Amino acid sequence: MQHNYLVSIFIPVYNGEKYLNETLQSIVNQTYSNLEILLVDDSSTDSSLEILNNFALNDNRIKVFQKENGGIVPKSFNYIIPHLKGEFFYYSSQDDIFSIDLIEKMVNRQIETKADTVLPDMEFYFENKKNNKKIIGLNLDRNAVLSGRRALIESLNWNIHGFALFKTSLIENEFFPEDAFDSDEYVTRKMFLKSNKVVFSEGTFFYRQDNSEAITKTFSKKNFYVLKTFERLYNLLKENKIEREYIYETQFNFLRVYLRLASIYSIYEFKNEIDRREINLFLSSFKKSTFNTAFYFDNFFYAINKMRVKFILFMLIFKMPLFFYIVKCIYSKKYNKQFFK
Repeated sequence: MQHNYLVSIFIPVYNGEKYLNETLQSIVNQTYSNLEILLVDDSSTDSSLEILNNFALNDNRIKVFQKENGGIVPKSFNYIIPHLKGEFFYYSSQDDIFSIDLIEKMVNRQIETKADTVLPDMEFYFENKKNNKKIIGLNLDRNAVLSGRRALIESLNWNIHGFALFKTSLIENEFFPEDAFDSDEYVTRKMFLKSNKVVFSEGTFFYRQDNSEAITKTFSKKNFYVLKTFERLYNLLKENKIEREYIYETQFNFLRVYLRLASIYSIYEFKNEIDRREINLFLSSFKKSTFNTAFYFDNFFYAINKMRVKFILFMLIFKMPLFFYIVKCIYSKKYNKQFFK
């Protein structure tokens, strides 16, 4: 097949020296060569910028940008969008790995199907572990062809992943909310929804899971703001009249995450009092603005009809101080060990 369009690959970088060489090597060695590789350094304090510049000296497809530290990927996304020149773009973290044929396989599939969005195989990658979990096609079917609406639905429970080759026009008018580190979870769903169709290809994206320093593997004040992303996703489903069962499941997960974060806040003594006050104000305002009577009972009768007892129980115990006391007694050691050092 003829490869005739430019693919933009975007990687935000902050103190990524440990895995950066491996990641970039897997990209510059791609069998598909018509690439622009956009690397945005977020004012790293290690040798990341030096590594980026060395790669750029040896490969004129690489463009290195440096910006003031923004702390989260969405700010780098908003920074780079105006610089995307490719007809399609692909996003990766600084520690992930591309199979050598990843871009070529996706491009071939796009040419074959004329789809706006192409999803390769994805492996939850642990370097020293065999038989890592993989997401292949839709339930192992790479021949599946999904509407944008169906792709959005399948993504809610990770039946499909979000590391896709997207048509650049899908993102040109998007803005990544900068009040949550995971707002790409929301914007990716919007791009699925706007796609003419979503298809699958060979080629593997290795999504690294064993980097303890990755933003998705650490816990701090930023994690409380995932509630913003849940709220936006919930509203997106309602605005687009997605089937009730999926709105319900998202609402339930929304409540579950809120309860988990509220319980963590109640048992953990933040060393920074300013952070603690900020989190307290956020949780309080979020509860008042979002968890109102309409939100609680929007799906109440639906839950009864579906015999979803767990949802009803969550609503009943939500404001009970006893619940938080029990959580504190049972889970305090677990949370302290798991999330905080």
